[in-house]
Amino acid sequence: MTPTHLPLSPDWLWWPFPWVWALLLLLLVPALLLLWRHPRRRSVIRFSSLHAVRTAGGTPRRHLRLILPILRTAALVCLIVAAARPQTPNESRRVLVEGIAIQMVLDISTSMNDLDLSPRSQRWTRLDVVKDVFRRFVVGDDNLPGRPNDLIGMIRFARYADSVCPLTLDRDALLDVLDDTHLIWWVDSSGRLRGNRDEDGTAIGDALALAVERLKDLKRTTGSGDQLIITSRAVILLSDGENNQGMITPTQAGELAATFGIKVYTILAGTGEHVGWGRRRPVNDRELRHIAEVTGGKHYRARDRAALEEIYAEIDRLERTKTEEHRFVEWGELAWPWLMAAFVCLGMQTLLDATLLRKIP
Repeated sequence: MTPTHLPLSPDWLWWPFPWVWALLLLLLVPALLLLWRHPRRRSVIRFSSLHAVRTAGGTPRRHLRLILPILRTAALVCLIVAAARPQTPNESRRVLVEGIAIQMVLDISTSMNDLDLSPRSQRWTRLDVVKDVFRRFVVGDDNLPGRPNDLIGMIRFARYADSVCPLTLDRDALLDVLDDTHLIWWVDSSGRLRGNRDEDGTAIGDALALAVERLKDLKRTTGSGDQLIITSRAVILLSDGENNQGMITPTQAGELAATFGIKVYTILAGTGEHVGWGRRRPVNDRELRHIAEVTGGKHYRARDRAALEEIYAEIDRLERTKTEEHRFVEWGELAWPWLMAAFVCLGMQTLLDATLLRKIP
């Protein structure tokens, strides 16, 4: 009989006999055993004396014949248990995850080298702080639960936008790309120029448009069957300056995202543009605010590391995955072993009754 799939319930776990009423027949077994142990009188041959038989030696078969009713009784018990259809449960789970596809759009222009987000007594650049908080947003820590069920990709931009990590569930690959993320150009400890200074700039519009391109054609279902269903698509766009490069304006990119139903959370990092002698010029965040408004997202300003952590924590609360677990029990039939045991007991009883334990008449 093929295994059946039934919802998990305590009643089924404690009663693995669908036809449990058949077990009531076990109450008749003691009476049958007594009947077989003391059968009705049978025809006998009369002898004048049993002395010759007793002195002939050999093993008396009267006690050995007790095996026969025991075998018949065992066969009957096995048949009754088989009739009750014993089954074994094999619990299984099927997890349905409604996930989110998130594109992280990160500014790597030279201004991200500023130290105004740095924790006290440390010299962390804005980019270092952003990478650290984003890492904990992905893998989780004491304050953030992590995003194990979300597709996450990464786009870096300065003068040009570059998709460096496709949307993926592979956290190790994503974090490797994050670790390899540097400013568009910087001076190393030996005083040598690294990167390409000519590619400096801030192309917010182009970067957001590229993120929309990566998300707009994303299939709603990813993986095997309906294991992972994408219910929401979002962009986390972080920059510390105003758009000054690119062919697409931030306003146009925001309207494009809104057309495809993609939320954009914009973050303006830092306390302003450093203009020398300890002075800073405020950054105009009007375009970033407009992007968040038209797409149904939210705009934030991160003036220090603690504020940036709280921003990612709020985004994490706003964009949460939904996990639903369905539990099943697969029941395997166990009647065949009991039927085989009954067959063996009956076979042995018949064989012994006809040979070794034969009684005449």
